[in-house]
Parts: sequence; C-alpha cells; structure tokens
Amino acid sequence: MLRSLLVAAVLLVSANLFSTAEAAEEKLIYSITFSDYEEGSLEAWLLAKGFQFERDAKRRNLIDLDVGDNGLVLNTQRKALGLFPNESVNLDNFTAVEIDWGVTKHPSGASYEQGVRNEAIMLIVFMGDERQPSGSIFIPDSPYFVGLFICSGDDRINHPYVGSYFKKSGRYVCVDQPDLGTLTTSRFSLIDAYREYFDKENDDDPGVSGIALALDTKNASDQGIARAFVKEIRFYK
Repeated sequence: MLRSLLVAAVLLVSANLFSTAEAAEEKLIYSITFSDYEEGSLEAWLLAKGFQFERDAKRRNLIDLDVGDNGLVLNTQRKALGLFPNESVNLDNFTAVEIDWGVTKHPSGASYEQGVRNEAIMLIVFMGDERQPSGSIFIPDSPYFVGLFICSGDDRINHPYVGSYFKKSGRYVCVDQPDLGTLTTSRFSLIDAYREYFDKENDDDPGVSGIALALDTKNASDQGIARAFVKEIRFYK
C-alpha cells in the first residue's frame, strides 16, 4: 500500500542535530546495514532487506548498483529518477536517525536553493499513517515525510525546503555537505522535525511507517551522472 505513496513523494522530491551527550542517552532500536554483501545478485540482496525497485531503479542502464568499502553504491549513468522503497520499516517510537553515507559526484547544477531539486542520494522517512493531500489529482496522498539528503553548492544545511507538491506534509532537508568521496555520519532529530515542520504537539507523535532511498538527476545540466554510497541507517529512541 505504501509503495505508491513512496513513489509519489519522491517525484516531488528547524532540523536539530543531536549533541554527543544527547545521542549517548538514546537507544538503538533499528538498523539496516549495506556492508554485509557476500555474493550473488545485488537485487536479491536488497530485496531480502525489504527494498523494492521503482521508476528508474529497475533499469541498470540508468542506475547501476555496486558494493564497495563504504557499502551500497548508487551510480546514475544518465538522467534518472530512482526509488528504493522499504515498507518493512515500522517503528512505534523513534527520536533520531543516523546515516553513514557520502557522495562522490553530485548531479551537475543541483541546488534546492535555486529550485533545482536534484540529489545523488536521499533517505525519505515516512511518519504516521494519516494521509495528507498531495496537491494534485494525479498524485496519491501521502503520510507526513522528511527527505534527508547530502547537498552541494549554496543549499542551506538543516533548512526545510518545500517541494512543488505535498506542501503541507513533506519537507526536504540537507543534513550534511562533506567533501566528495568522504564517508560521513549524519544525525538528524526526526521527532523534533516532525513537531516543528508540521506544527504538531508532543502528545501527537507518530511512528515510522516506511522509508525509501531515492535519487534524482532529471534536471541535471549535464548527462545526469551522479554517484553516492550508503553504509548503514540507524534509528534511535
């Protein structure tokens, strides 16, 4: 059921980083690692983790998959929009998410600040089951979501960008701007973002109802080539 919502959200595709002291008080409740590949089909390996393949994620001539020292590698060969939804991630309680990841090449010209909503990698986290209007009769309604990405150029870190659709229920946030090729750990307070971005009270906290890995190079000023990697995703409460 959520798959169509996840696909719709990526088509359109103040955060607070936790201090070390705050992080130490939290409990790890869920993790997905991408550093345990041994052999066989990469598609079967990802399917076993609960990920599906939507849009250009199905086409290896557009989005190539590999595994390296830093985990899963997503490499766009041309302009592409890929989505890897995972409906198996359902968490009743959560506070923050950590992602070990990095970008080797950003889509040329990508800038949320300038309205060019492209990224080499994004983690979309869906919260709750309450569907909100997309703003288009052609796009399914969606639960609240936050899309986290690594940015370049003039994008503001920890700023909640609003897309063309899902203006009420979706936000896109650059959480880091590391050097190219650097494995970095991004930590983001999901629950604080949910309360602030969507004007929710503390007693109205939802659960995580799904995630998706995504990328979009459709509006790149060159051929749309980009390269990124992700090693692990961790949720805390």
